[in-house]
Amino acid sequence: MIKLRTLGEIDRVVNNPVLKSANAVAQYTFLTDDGEVYLIANSIAGDNAYIDDVTIPAGEFLNGFLVRSLETQELVVDEKHITYGTGKSYADLKVADPTASPAVAATLLTIGNDGKLAIAASAPESGLYFKVTGKCRLTGNAVVLKVMLA
Repeated sequence: MIKLRTLGEIDRVVNNPVLKSANAVAQYTFLTDDGEVYLIANSIAGDNAYIDDVTIPAGEFLNGFLVRSLETQELVVDEKHITYGTGKSYADLKVADPTASPAVAATLLTIGNDGKLAIAASAPESGLYFKVTGKCRLTGNAVVLKVMLA
Protein backbone atom coordinates (compact mmCIF):
# COMPACT_ATOMS: atom_id res chain seq x y z
CA MET A 1 0.00 0.00 0.00
CA ILE A 2 1.04 3.57 -0.63
CA LYS A 3 -0.85 6.33 1.10
CA LEU A 4 -0.67 10.04 1.77
CA ARG A 5 0.80 10.71 5.20
CA THR A 6 -1.68 13.39 6.24
CA LEU A 7 -5.33 13.88 5.36
CA GLY A 8 -4.76 17.46 4.19
CA GLU A 9 -2.59 16.27 1.31
CA ILE A 10 -5.66 14.98 -0.55
CA ASP A 11 -6.78 18.62 -1.00
CA ARG A 12 -3.46 19.49 -2.60
CA VAL A 13 -2.89 16.56 -4.95
CA VAL A 14 -3.95 16.84 -8.60
CA ASN A 15 -5.97 13.92 -9.96
CA ASN A 16 -6.15 13.00 -13.67
CA PRO A 17 -9.72 11.68 -14.15
CA VAL A 18 -9.23 10.54 -17.76
CA LEU A 19 -5.99 8.60 -17.34
CA LYS A 20 -5.90 5.20 -19.08
CA SER A 21 -3.15 2.71 -19.91
CA ALA A 22 -2.73 0.39 -22.89
CA ASN A 23 -1.41 -2.23 -20.44
CA ALA A 24 -2.72 -3.64 -17.17
CA VAL A 25 -1.51 -1.56 -14.23
CA ALA A 26 -0.87 -2.80 -10.70
CA GLN A 27 -2.52 -0.93 -7.86
CA TYR A 28 -0.12 1.38 -5.98
CA THR A 29 2.49 1.71 -8.71
CA PHE A 30 3.87 4.74 -10.47
CA LEU A 31 2.90 5.31 -14.10
CA THR A 32 4.45 7.82 -16.49
CA ASP A 33 2.06 9.34 -19.03
CA ASP A 34 2.91 12.29 -21.30
CA GLY A 35 6.04 12.99 -19.23
CA GLU A 36 4.12 13.20 -15.95
CA VAL A 37 4.39 10.66 -13.12
CA TYR A 38 1.20 9.45 -11.46
CA LEU A 39 0.61 7.29 -8.41
CA ILE A 40 -2.13 4.82 -9.33
CA ALA A 41 -4.53 4.33 -6.42
CA ASN A 42 -7.95 3.19 -7.61
CA SER A 43 -10.82 2.55 -5.23
CA ILE A 44 -11.32 -1.21 -5.43
CA ALA A 45 -14.70 -2.71 -4.51
CA GLY A 46 -16.24 -6.16 -4.47
CA ASP A 47 -14.25 -9.37 -4.32
CA ASN A 48 -11.01 -7.64 -5.33
CA ALA A 49 -11.12 -5.23 -2.38
CA TYR A 50 -9.27 -7.72 -0.17
CA ILE A 51 -6.72 -8.94 -2.73
CA ASP A 52 -3.23 -7.63 -2.06
CA ASP A 53 -1.89 -7.30 -5.62
CA VAL A 54 -4.85 -6.12 -7.68
CA THR A 55 -4.23 -5.07 -11.27
CA ILE A 56 -6.44 -2.69 -13.19
CA PRO A 57 -7.15 -4.07 -16.68
CA ALA A 58 -5.84 -2.28 -19.78
CA GLY A 59 -8.11 0.48 -21.04
CA GLU A 60 -9.88 1.09 -17.71
CA PHE A 61 -9.85 4.51 -16.12
CA LEU A 62 -7.13 4.97 -13.52
CA ASN A 63 -7.16 7.16 -10.44
CA GLY A 64 -3.80 8.82 -11.03
CA PHE A 65 -2.45 11.30 -8.51
CA LEU A 66 0.09 13.68 -10.06
CA VAL A 67 3.15 13.07 -7.89
CA ARG A 68 4.86 16.40 -8.56
CA SER A 69 1.80 18.16 -7.07
CA LEU A 70 2.87 16.59 -3.75
CA GLU A 71 6.32 18.22 -3.72
CA THR A 72 7.58 18.56 -0.09
CA GLN A 73 4.70 16.37 1.15
CA GLU A 74 5.13 12.81 2.44
CA LEU A 75 3.94 9.37 1.39
CA VAL A 76 3.91 6.20 3.51
CA VAL A 77 5.12 3.28 1.39
CA ASP A 78 5.14 -0.43 2.18
CA GLU A 79 8.51 -1.99 1.50
CA LYS A 80 7.00 -4.34 -1.10
CA HIS A 81 6.91 -1.31 -3.42
CA ILE A 82 10.70 -0.96 -3.23
CA THR A 83 13.08 -2.92 -5.44
CA TYR A 84 16.31 -3.61 -3.57
CA GLY A 85 19.66 -4.16 -5.25
CA THR A 86 21.69 -7.30 -4.69
CA GLY A 87 22.43 -7.77 -1.01
CA LYS A 88 20.24 -4.81 0.03
CA SER A 89 17.26 -4.91 2.38
CA TYR A 90 14.95 -2.77 4.49
CA ALA A 91 17.77 -2.38 7.01
CA ASP A 92 19.79 -0.47 4.38
CA LEU A 93 17.19 2.31 4.14
CA LYS A 94 18.51 5.18 6.26
CA VAL A 95 16.91 8.25 7.79
CA ALA A 96 19.18 11.32 7.92
CA ASP A 97 21.00 11.78 11.22
CA PRO A 98 23.41 14.74 11.14
CA THR A 99 24.31 14.20 14.82
CA ALA A 100 25.76 10.72 14.21
CA SER A 101 29.49 10.31 13.83
CA PRO A 102 29.96 10.11 10.89
CA ALA A 103 26.75 11.88 9.81
CA VAL A 104 24.18 9.62 8.17
CA ALA A 105 22.58 10.78 4.92
CA ALA A 106 19.00 9.85 4.06
CA THR A 107 18.48 7.12 1.47
CA LEU A 108 17.17 8.45 -1.84
CA LEU A 109 14.75 6.55 -4.05
CA THR A 110 13.72 7.00 -7.67
CA ILE A 111 11.02 5.39 -9.77
CA GLY A 112 12.21 2.30 -11.64
CA ASN A 113 11.00 1.00 -15.00
CA ASP A 114 8.74 -1.51 -13.23
CA GLY A 115 6.71 1.24 -11.51
CA LYS A 116 8.32 0.47 -8.15
CA LEU A 117 10.85 2.52 -6.21
CA ALA A 118 14.56 1.80 -6.44
CA ILE A 119 17.45 2.96 -4.27
CA ALA A 120 19.45 5.73 -5.94
CA ALA A 121 23.13 6.48 -5.41
CA SER A 122 22.45 10.23 -5.62
CA ALA A 123 19.69 12.69 -6.42
CA PRO A 124 18.87 12.96 -10.13
CA GLU A 125 19.67 16.17 -11.97
CA SER A 126 16.02 16.57 -12.96
CA GLY A 127 12.68 14.99 -12.19
CA LEU A 128 11.17 13.30 -9.17
CA TYR A 129 12.88 11.48 -6.36
CA PHE A 130 12.07 10.59 -2.78
CA LYS A 131 13.98 11.01 0.49
CA VAL A 132 13.48 8.62 3.41
CA THR A 133 12.36 10.68 6.41
CA GLY A 134 11.20 7.86 8.67
CA LYS A 135 10.56 4.16 9.15
CA CYS A 136 7.23 2.78 10.32
CA ARG A 137 4.70 -0.02 9.79
CA LEU A 138 1.74 -0.02 7.47
CA THR A 139 0.81 -3.54 6.35
CA GLY A 140 4.39 -4.53 7.11
CA ASN A 141 7.69 -2.67 7.13
CA ALA A 142 7.21 0.77 5.58
CA VAL A 143 9.02 4.04 5.06
CA VAL A 144 7.95 7.66 5.09
CA LEU A 145 9.13 9.36 1.91
CA LYS A 146 9.32 13.08 1.21
CA VAL A 147 8.48 13.93 -2.43
CA MET A 148 11.33 15.93 -3.97
CA LEU A 149 11.76 17.66 -7.36
CA ALA A 150 15.25 18.17 -8.73
